[in-house]
Amino acid sequence: MRLLFLATDFAAQYRALRCVAALEAEVYVAGSGPARSLALSRYCRRFLPLAFEGAGPEAAAELETIAADVQADMLVPGDLPATQFLARVRPYLTTPVFPLSDPAAIAALGTKDRFAETCRQLNVRHPNIAVFRDGIELLAALQSGRISLPAMLKPINRAGGLGVTRIDHTNAQQEIVSLGYAPILVQDFVEGADHCISLFCRDGEVLKQAVYAHSHGAFRFFENPALARIAARLVKELNLSGLINFDARIDSAGDIWMIECNPRFTFNMDVAMVAGVNFADWTSPSAPQALTGKEIRVPDALLRGLLGFRKPRAADWKMLVHWLKDPLVFALVAIGYQQRWRLPLFERVMTSGKCAA
Repeated sequence: MRLLFLATDFAAQYRALRCVAALEAEVYVAGSGPARSLALSRYCRRFLPLAFEGAGPEAAAELETIAADVQADMLVPGDLPATQFLARVRPYLTTPVFPLSDPAAIAALGTKDRFAETCRQLNVRHPNIAVFRDGIELLAALQSGRISLPAMLKPINRAGGLGVTRIDHTNAQQEIVSLGYAPILVQDFVEGADHCISLFCRDGEVLKQAVYAHSHGAFRFFENPALARIAARLVKELNLSGLINFDARIDSAGDIWMIECNPRFTFNMDVAMVAGVNFADWTSPSAPQALTGKEIRVPDALLRGLLGFRKPRAADWKMLVHWLKDPLVFALVAIGYQQRWRLPLFERVMTSGKCAA
């Protein structure tokens, strides 16, 4: 099986690439920007540039040309821009596409402000939000008492927690002045515990799911039937397909507040795969309790545990082996090089189109 993996960045996309490659597939990457660095992975057979521009037959024809070049059996979106692009051009494609929701459903979930509005329309509990054009407008609202503290500041469309900041009376003005993005979403702060749920669904039906919490690289999988019911309702109401992830906050009264949604492959899906459920596998559903009770640590958390004389679990070693199977990328990530993927030193490697298989 040959898969053409579409991506616009590196970090979460690399982890999704590993999950796709675990299907015993030859994986080719079409992408732009920092996604060029995926060519450094031994699991990338070849990298091809793709601009992700347009929404009609011409854009589809460009993608079909790339798919024909690598003889792709399926097109797989590795992030939100790729998901949005594929959803737009899918009506004009002949190459099969990984299960996807329609563009309207993706738009209703893909940014933090739209997800908040979707929750409001469906009467799903979500913290109050307000969106400000820039820091100047937000500072004026703060000084006039229109912002309740503490609160969370967030960019509307970034992933992986980038730009997310908690403000209170001691740091609000300083944090707002230092923000490097606009517009700015302000969300009421809810005290409680973070739970996440990942789902693979098709035509509004949940086929796989995993509920988990993580802190400092340590992941714990468990059941939360109430959260699962809310997520299943959203999936059904919006007739979702593909991989969806919801972040939720459980307050002291046990109430569930939906916080964010990621209608795409997610940063932690490789952890779930090593633990036992590969959400990239669209062919085989899993039992809802498949990961319940499992715990696993990523390599840096494993190292901290060893330094603290904590006995590692078998799953921790399994996660480490997973990373060591791609030694060049593991070494670069370990030294923090993912923050500098655009350095000219690797430009020729990234764009040459070939990497070790």
